[in-house]
Amino acid sequence: MRKKYGKLQTKENIIVFPGMVDRLISEGLKYAEDFQYDLAVDSIRQAMTYREADEQTLGVYAYSLYEIREFQEARVICEELLKLGPTYYFETMELYVTILMELRQFTEVTKIVNSLLEEGIIPPEKEESFNQLLKLNERVAKQKDELWVEDVPHNNQIDATLFQYETFSNFPEDKQQQLLVELDGEDLTPIENELTAIIEDGLISPITKSFALLLMVHKGIERTLKVEKFGFQANITPKGLPDPTQTSKVESVLSITGEELLQNPTKLEMVHDLIIRHSFATYPFEWFTYDEQEVSLAYIDYVGAMLGEDVPCEGELNELIRKIDIQFEMRSM
Repeated sequence: MRKKYGKLQTKENIIVFPGMVDRLISEGLKYAEDFQYDLAVDSIRQAMTYREADEQTLGVYAYSLYEIREFQEARVICEELLKLGPTYYFETMELYVTILMELRQFTEVTKIVNSLLEEGIIPPEKEESFNQLLKLNERVAKQKDELWVEDVPHNNQIDATLFQYETFSNFPEDKQQQLLVELDGEDLTPIENELTAIIEDGLISPITKSFALLLMVHKGIERTLKVEKFGFQANITPKGLPDPTQTSKVESVLSITGEELLQNPTKLEMVHDLIIRHSFATYPFEWFTYDEQEVSLAYIDYVGAMLGEDVPCEGELNELIRKIDIQFEMRSM
């Protein structure tokens, strides 16, 4: 990704080689054209760490985020675009409204679309599209009230049927994790057995297992669980376990990498983001049999390879890091 000639730019003491950012953006746009939205997001996100993106790039980035179901970030990018008054304002607004529907912001969708229609500012060729969006929003909102009312516990009553393995395992991964997040602060006694089954099942994703386990940790549940992740097994008790990023090993790895990358804050941020996310996926394990120094250097090299550096990225530990990363890619599918 590096050219040999041209004036070098810097960002926070990091050398940005001529053409690198343009190449990242070009690759991102090409990936989006080829429907490789996850790769488009990765390329454009890297480019945006060095400079602000133009309107076209932001638009492609927002749509790619939508396609990989990163709805919250897609919403933020659309809001930034709309403040700029983009060239394709109503196309951006359509995407924004669709994202809000995915986030179940039905009332806000109705308010926005009705306001646009009442003000008469929607071009004639777009009116039918917005009317259809409004009707779809009303229909989905009605279905949510009728069919998915159980998503939100009422009167502190949890619908245990949602967490029975036969039902829970058939939900998409993001739906599974949403249901678990909504249990935060609730009395888990009625579904303790169901959560145990989720954590101990071999087909549930490691990330979803971590959501369920952390709920039991925060409630101080004292029972033995058999946890399996990435080929490793252990019997653990939730009560007394620290949170994923508060273990001594994770703190040590963050400290070592912080010292190693003190002069490279952008790379350090990427490394720490990866370490924190991966520590959640592997929870309650802490990189299994590998020591802090090995793990620290492996993550530095792994991110270096992502940035186009000529670094070694082989061996069992690197393969493990890659497997963990794949879990987050699958989560967005």
